Amino acid sequence: MAVLLPDIMETLQHANTDVKMKALVFLRNMMAHMKREEASLIALQLAEKLLPLFDDESSQVREVSISLFKDVMKTVRERSKKKMKKTVQRVLLPLFIRMNDQIKSVAKVQ
Repeated sequence: MAVLLPDIMETLQHANTDVKMKALVFLRNMMAHMKREEASLIALQLAEKLLPLFDDESSQVREVSISLFKDVMKTVRERSKKKMKKTVQRVLLPLFIRMNDQIKSVAKVQ
C-alpha cells in the first residue's frame, strides 16, 4: 500500500469530488490500520496535502479533510512534532476564519 500513497495523495489535489472523497476515506482507513511509527512517517506529508482541501467547494471534502487532519496530528511521533507544529500553526487561522465564515453577517462583508 505504501507504494500507492504518493499517487493517492496527489489525486487529492486534482480529482473531482467523488474521487477526492474515496481517496480521503482510503487514507483514513489506511492510517487507522498502520502501526503508529509507520503512520507517523506519512503524517507530515499527508498533512501538507490536506491543507488545500480545507477550502474545497464540497462541504463533504472539507469536513472529511479537516477530520483526517485532526487524526493525522494525533499520529505524529515525538521526533516529528516540531515539524507538525509548524504545519498546525499555519492551519489554525484559516480554520478559525472558515468557522466564522458560516455566520451570515461575516459572509455578507465578503
